[in-house]
Amino acid sequence: MAETLEAVKDRISEQYLGKAGIHAVGIRRSANSITVYIQPTNDSTQQDTLESLRRDASPYGVVTRDAVPAKFA
Repeated sequence: MAETLEAVKDRISEQYLGKAGIHAVGIRRSANSITVYIQPTNDSTQQDTLESLRRDASPYGVVTRDAVPAKFA
């Protein structure tokens, strides 16, 4: 049986959160995809990581959003 969208999101969060500028992972049900919030860098490692993440999220899509992480006082 295929993983649910929620299970894939949880697995992606565990594997990638905090790596290569990834600071949040969510679900976009309307697009049947995972949303990954990243702080963009010019580092090639970030692109390599996102490509790996896309493979790991299959068969679901991955939408990336450039966003600076929230800072707490």
